[in-house]
Amino acid sequence: QAFCSKRGLADIHLAPRLQGWGGLAAGIKMYGHIHSILKDLVLSVAGAEAWAKILADAGFAGEGDEQRLLDTVAQSDDITFALVGSTCKVLNLDIDSALFTFGKHFVTFALRSGNAPFLKSQGATLHAFLANINNLHAHLERDHPNARFPFIESRYDPKQDSVELVYLSVRAGLKKLVCGVIEEIGIRLYGVNVSFEEISVPEDLAEAGCVGHAASWRITWRPRP
Repeated sequence: QAFCSKRGLADIHLAPRLQGWGGLAAGIKMYGHIHSILKDLVLSVAGAEAWAKILADAGFAGEGDEQRLLDTVAQSDDITFALVGSTCKVLNLDIDSALFTFGKHFVTFALRSGNAPFLKSQGATLHAFLANINNLHAHLERDHPNARFPFIESRYDPKQDSVELVYLSVRAGLKKLVCGVIEEIGIRLYGVNVSFEEISVPEDLAEAGCVGHAASWRITWRPRP
């Protein structure tokens, strides 16, 4: 059974991606880049010993295991979630804090890796950037055909200078990662502090059973001091 039926936003935007999928399910993959970013985060905040403990706790302490994890090919989500769970355990973090911190570090890593011009080209303002995320993901899918990127619907209100954003993913429970990414994009690319007010997901998504895989926020920002 799919994680949500093809109705409303899911029908309009995600039907091609949802076809044949079964939820958080087996067969969904991330690329090894994500593990490299997690390793970089752990090394930056806790050091090599902590990373070694995380690998061991997740069951990847064997010869060649780490190199396979860091290989830039599609890998099972089960591997990624095992590493995240062990990271929380070793560093004594709750999952939401870990995901939020990872989202922020994801941006830091991307900028440090030379992707600033590409990211800045996605929009002159934060709301323009948010409106263009699906195009950014479509571009990345050319080089990562097995990736399953989330869908973002962004509606800008010029009177309030705010955005109502809807997030929908084949993966459950990652909304705090999204908040971390957007907060850091605001800081690093646009010099603004971002605030999130979580609001109800669209009725169509709720009725389609997408709760847990979807989230909505009213997003505002203000210039940094």
